[in-house]
Amino acid sequence: MKIMKKCVSRLRMVWVVLCVMLSSLMVSAQDLPGDPANGRKLFNAQCAACHKLDRRLVGPAMAGITERRSQEWLIRWIRNNAELRASGDKDAIAVYEEYNRSAMPAFPLLSDQDILDILAYTIVGDQPASPAGDGPVTTQAPAKPERGLNVWVLAGLSLFLLILLMILVKVKNTLKVIKGEEPTSVLEDFSKGVQVAVKNQKLIVLLTVVVSVFLLKELYWGLMSIGVEQGYMPEQPIAFSHKIHAGENGIDCKYCHYGAEKGKHSNIPSAALCMNCHKYIQEGPKYGTAEIDKIYAAVGFDRETQSYIEGYEEKPVKWVRVHNLPDLSYFNHAQHVNVAGLECQTCHGPVEEMEVLYQYSELTMGWCINCHRETEVNIENGYYKDLHDKLKAKYKSDKITAEMIGGLECGKCHY
Repeated sequence: MKIMKKCVSRLRMVWVVLCVMLSSLMVSAQDLPGDPANGRKLFNAQCAACHKLDRRLVGPAMAGITERRSQEWLIRWIRNNAELRASGDKDAIAVYEEYNRSAMPAFPLLSDQDILDILAYTIVGDQPASPAGDGPVTTQAPAKPERGLNVWVLAGLSLFLLILLMILVKVKNTLKVIKGEEPTSVLEDFSKGVQVAVKNQKLIVLLTVVVSVFLLKELYWGLMSIGVEQGYMPEQPIAFSHKIHAGENGIDCKYCHYGAEKGKHSNIPSAALCMNCHKYIQEGPKYGTAEIDKIYAAVGFDRETQSYIEGYEEKPVKWVRVHNLPDLSYFNHAQHVNVAGLECQTCHGPVEEMEVLYQYSELTMGWCINCHRETEVNIENGYYKDLHDKLKAKYKSDKITAEMIGGLECGKCHY
């Protein structure tokens, strides 16, 4: 009975402890003003350019903000801080003066609950990543297709035939020993076989044809692959993720590569252009501050003082070119982007999914010719109606391609 009583008392103690823990968890959950998961999304979309949780940026650090200000005041400040300052609120005016009169934009479209969700996120902060999401993420460029017979396949086949020959010789010698005859070595049998093969002209001709066809095929594919850099993925001086910028953040390609719609070349963006965003976004989701600091080193920006270093000699970032056409080819980006209306992905592939940029297409002459044969021309332009009518009559088709308007003339790309 005493043992039973001890067990019951211990079970009661465990139950009380569990109830206290559960009640504390429920109270802490109820203390949150909103949904931190939704608040995280809203914070990253609306606030992260000027605020960090753990440190001062353009504005104050947001961790613990609900302990310094009331929820009602924070809702009024975020909704329209200019209106709050105009009302004579001393705290609002003091914050405005403390941060060099940098006016925070108003957010009239955020509901009260949206703002409370953001405040809940500032309380909870970022949860640790799951084990499945740990570790670096890499993007592999598609492997080049194997052409011809693989060398390793040939080596394996040769080894197999050699082993098979040794087994046959062994079996043959075993049969000879059984019959009371003298066994022969592999070298002797091989020598006799070669002598027989050399005397067989038909076999020599067949082997010559097979070897010649194989060598010519390998030579052809080797020559065809010269200058083809499909899958080329060089290491860059800064680990720039197109997946984060063009994919997750939805930045238009032509914001950085604005030359693509204005001229022949698509420009490499300067570090100064990167600073349009990274003067405020000072930490990346994948590499932290390490890669962004390389941009600061290029332009001479001091992270601590939030200002450019006076008299600093800028150092250009030495990017490695990925797409490089030969000098004998002429390609105009503006003509294809503005006139043809092509998307960047047509030639460069799903850039918005690439962690590391690589050459997606072959960019060979045959690849370009096929595109000109298949791409239709917009014939809705009334200015060229007579020309389009003549082309329709000439080719007896309502479908006019780039090929039909001279897209395969040598002088269009080589001059």
